[in-house]
Amino acid sequence: MSTEAELQAEGTQVTASEEEASTDPGTPAEVTADTVNITQGGAQVIKADKVLVEQGAVGRAEARFIDVENGAIGIAQGENISLTDGAAGIVAAENVKIQDSIALLVAGNKIEGEDVTVLLDMRAAAVFALVLGTVTSLFRLMRHRR
Repeated sequence: MSTEAELQAEGTQVTASEEEASTDPGTPAEVTADTVNITQGGAQVIKADKVLVEQGAVGRAEARFIDVENGAIGIAQGENISLTDGAAGIVAAENVKIQDSIALLVAGNKIEGEDVTVLLDMRAAAVFALVLGTVTSLFRLMRHRR
């Protein structure tokens, strides 16, 4: 038996359905539910089975299914992630489908996409980490010599 919890803060409407939909009072900072639908709004952290975002933004989402259309997501972690006409920071999932979007880092077993700009893939991220580690180590060595 599920109940509907509607959260409103600063013009944002978030609909979460679960037996216990928990949020921070007054702001949809953290939402925990079975299904979370966000339309023209946002949330900081979402933990759910299914997340649907239309023209909204989410800081971090952990869910089995994440679908973002015309929106943005900072960090997305799950099994199936779909991003259409949006932007993402870090996307990590088993199956990733991105269309007409931009992402900083995408990691997944199966990645599909059309008109996608990915700034770092797994190889580029590994090379970036190695170069950054080397440069940091050199600066530390130079600083200790003085």
